[in-house]
Amino acid sequence: MLVSYNWLQDFLNLDQEPHALAEKITRTGVEIADVKHPAEGLKKLVVGKVLDCKGVEGTHLHLTHVDVGEDEPLQIVCGAPNVAAGELVIVALHGARITGNEKIKKGKIRGMESYGMICGMQEIGFSDSVVPEEFANGIYVFPEDADVKPGEDVYEALGMNDYILDFDITPNRADTLGMEGAAYEVGAIVDQKPKVEDVVLKEDGPAWTDSLDAKVDEKLTPKFYLRKLTGVKIQDSPLWMQRRLWNAGIRPINNVVDVTNYVMLLTGQPMHAYDAKTFATGKLEVRLANKGEKLTLLNEKEVELDPHDIVITDGDKPVMMAGVMGGLNSEITSETTDVILESAIFDPTLVRKAALRHANRTEASSRYEKGVNWDATEKAINMAALLLRNDASATVDEGILKATDKKRGPVVVNTTVSYINKVLGTEISAADMIKIFDRLGFPIDQDGDKIAVHVPNRRWDIAIPADLVEEVGRIYGYDNLKSTQPLLAETHGGYSKKEEMMRRMKAIVQGQGLMEAISYSLTSPEKAVRYTKDPKAVAKVEMPLNSGRSVMRQNLMTGLVDAASYNFARKQTQLAFFEQGRVYDHDGGTFNEHEHLATLYSGNTFAENWQHVTQKVDFYFVKGQLTNLFTAIGIDPERVVYKAEGIVGMHPTRTAGIYIDKQYVGMIGMIAHAVTFADKALRGSELYGYEINLDVIIPMLTKGMTAKPAPKFPAIERDLSLLVDKEVTNQEVENVIKSNAGKYLVALKVIDVYEGSHIEAGKKSFAYNLTFLNEKDTLTDKVVNNAMDKIRAGLENDLDIKVR
Repeated sequence: MLVSYNWLQDFLNLDQEPHALAEKITRTGVEIADVKHPAEGLKKLVVGKVLDCKGVEGTHLHLTHVDVGEDEPLQIVCGAPNVAAGELVIVALHGARITGNEKIKKGKIRGMESYGMICGMQEIGFSDSVVPEEFANGIYVFPEDADVKPGEDVYEALGMNDYILDFDITPNRADTLGMEGAAYEVGAIVDQKPKVEDVVLKEDGPAWTDSLDAKVDEKLTPKFYLRKLTGVKIQDSPLWMQRRLWNAGIRPINNVVDVTNYVMLLTGQPMHAYDAKTFATGKLEVRLANKGEKLTLLNEKEVELDPHDIVITDGDKPVMMAGVMGGLNSEITSETTDVILESAIFDPTLVRKAALRHANRTEASSRYEKGVNWDATEKAINMAALLLRNDASATVDEGILKATDKKRGPVVVNTTVSYINKVLGTEISAADMIKIFDRLGFPIDQDGDKIAVHVPNRRWDIAIPADLVEEVGRIYGYDNLKSTQPLLAETHGGYSKKEEMMRRMKAIVQGQGLMEAISYSLTSPEKAVRYTKDPKAVAKVEMPLNSGRSVMRQNLMTGLVDAASYNFARKQTQLAFFEQGRVYDHDGGTFNEHEHLATLYSGNTFAENWQHVTQKVDFYFVKGQLTNLFTAIGIDPERVVYKAEGIVGMHPTRTAGIYIDKQYVGMIGMIAHAVTFADKALRGSELYGYEINLDVIIPMLTKGMTAKPAPKFPAIERDLSLLVDKEVTNQEVENVIKSNAGKYLVALKVIDVYEGSHIEAGKKSFAYNLTFLNEKDTLTDKVVNNAMDKIRAGLENDLDIKVR
């Protein structure tokens, strides 16, 4: 809500600097997002009168002479299509500053001297959305009745000498979506009673209410008031009203529409005006829309109405989407002479949903959805009628047609002074508290410590004692409350040992370069037991959203495969995911939960580089990643055994069960082609991963790895090349090397394997790199040579290997 500081002064005697006032309002709970001064940064903008205007042949330009209050008129070249002699316009003089900090200088255009610029509203800072349509593509022309003279600054005439406070209103404070509500709020803050006047309207036309049969559903529209005005003269609104509208962010249209918008800004009550010919049949009905009905709105957008939309009809076809926007078929036009005004309360939920459904949120719908003041319904319609009689020469026909008129009395909230002080931690006296409620405009009944607060309808956000605590606290001043430590039972935070271990494992796999995924716990019955060696009875959902989310998962791999499909469909094929979460079953008559960890890989083990050296992810790469994880958490890889397994959803020959100390803890392998080929996005891809049961693994864990400092003494490396029989395995060779190398061998790795024409048939060549290190002393060549001799002897004797 954009609130004009000058308009606020109609209600309050404000002597505070606007920015300081904004700060004070923000401290009480209604945030002021910004304070703008429209004239800031502008200078030397004056009113000018166009004395003569001649078109420049062959161009769109006009040569004008403009009276700007100086001794001689200024010659100005102007390209606007609507410039004409006799107009009062905005002139930027030589040296002026306009929007964007652009400086205006005298110069030549097509060889003609130009000593200034005739401006459109956009050029001096107005938004396109508020500029009257007739001036949207040209210069602004002051109306004939504008009290301006050549040479005067334009700022006051255009409302630019104002300060605009942007009330960033939360949904519970929609009472400040009208100037009167904002005045009550600011008045309570500065300790002033706002001057809010009642409307006194004289009806000077004949009675009319019997001429219209209005049928209204009270559940949809608890209050629905209509007034009729005749002899309306459609024209532009007076400049004072246009100023207030565009400063509030609303475009002036004509005097009838502008009055309804002005009254909405003033009271917070949305209104609508119909051309009276709309109801020539003498019927009006408020109902829910029928399926298939259509309505062309005032913004020329055609919508197909939903059966949950509230509509106003002429007894047959819709003429307005209630609370949102009127229909083009009931629009006020230049031909309109009789007008019917509407002021109503509509069901806020239905209005909100209609506005969202049709992507047509308006100033009216935003107010209805948050709530409006039920006491303002009649005042608003009378105010609009009064303004139209004054500004549109209208005759106000006698009577208000009240099709529905549900009453809502003030809310009475009972509480105690001691309760409010206890919650706030204050010692405010009863007299001071009653004064705070008086500043808010809430009458009080007091009986000792007990108080009964009568909350007016304009503050529909207050209903319980806690709301009163908030009101007292913010007016008293949150900065005046003492800061104290809450008295609460001491709670020791931290994670359980199991949680700590799971978080550690997640950190390790993240360190391996995997990205965490979070997937649905609900899936289909088929996917729930896929990738599971021994599936249990599934845990079913009683009222599933759909068949694809009807049971709880028994594995995490399903979610990761779905995530891979989503990414593959978007050309992202280099994937490394993991998920740590729970799986569920219904075994033994009880529902059980288990903690699992799963990973999924696709693409290359590392990104392509300039050398084009790539390696595709395969079973052994994933096994290496899992081995590193086991090593990091303290599980000796020698305890882990991989056995071929047949698991649904996994490749029949590239899948293994994982056993630790002969206990099954999970599986590792490739996703079956049957799964990937059934998914269009994954077709032809290879996905590898593993899934392990943390409930089984965590009890097996030790304290994990212990860091130690880097060795102080250098290591010695030696290479060993062997010629072996084809039947001899690498593991057999390594076992012999390790058993003969002694205590200083710290690393052994294969660096080459060769079979081919350059060696004997039935033979193969292994090459190893051996690293020796004594962490406590310098290792000598003599010790290493001795170890190498023992290794050679062992290989030759045990495996009949030839050392090359």
